[in-house]
Amino acid sequence: MTIGPSLRRSLYKLAEKQISPGVVKLLMNIWPPLWGSGIRITDISEDWSTGRLELRLNRLTANMHGAAFGGALFSMTDVLFGTLVMQRLDVKKFEAWTRTGSFEFIRPGRRGAYLEVSVSDEMVEQILQETEGGYSTVISYTSVVRNPDGSLVGIGQQDLYVRRRGGDKPPANPNQQDHVAGENLIAAARTLARLGMRNLDNRDLLVQQERMARRCVTPEARAVAWLQGILELGEVTVDDYRAAGLPEVVLEALTSDTPSAHAQELLAEVVTARESLAKY
Repeated sequence: MTIGPSLRRSLYKLAEKQISPGVVKLLMNIWPPLWGSGIRITDISEDWSTGRLELRLNRLTANMHGAAFGGALFSMTDVLFGTLVMQRLDVKKFEAWTRTGSFEFIRPGRRGAYLEVSVSDEMVEQILQETEGGYSTVISYTSVVRNPDGSLVGIGQQDLYVRRRGGDKPPANPNQQDHVAGENLIAAARTLARLGMRNLDNRDLLVQQERMARRCVTPEARAVAWLQGILELGEVTVDDYRAAGLPEVVLEALTSDTPSAHAQELLAEVVTARESLAKY
């Protein structure tokens, strides 16, 4: 008798229906993989735009070091975002699931942890535009898991695949081939940084860039952290950055003497990450 898979399918189908946030929260909180890991959804807003998850640490959910189990932290980043996206778009018309994801462990979560999830109006509009014409799309998003005092535990990066329901598998949106985002942006910046330092005997700079990048929250700031100072070494050029599909705001943060407000935010995030190196 396959009770487990049947329960999982039943809860998933119920969560896809147009029901209230309170009912979805209840259904997901009785799903064994969540409550067994100590994860609870504590809030879903009435318009489905925000949600909150908490990891309650006890002897059954802690690892051998007395900290939050890494698998549970990663699970927090994967469970709610897609549900909110489908509900905001209309679950009868759209489906979504995580395509890929990663997690950077920054600090042990020794007192439990929480994650706040949001799906903005701008993101909904972006998905609607990119799926117009029968295309699928991939939305990159960042999940920041924190201790109860607000300090950083870890950062998740996920790519969410979204398509309209019905019909054959839709093609990818061709406009997404011209730029990189999310995990792909971080990987591109890492590769370009390594290329830029390929003739250096001293790799201390590479280690420093990597440590800073891990502590940045947004993929754009991580790209800036990886690539600061690389152009000056003369091994790669701005044209190489553009050919790799780096966003203009990243290029601006790396090259402009008068960066825009958005680029300044990325630079400030890198500064904060650099300062944190002395703390943890």
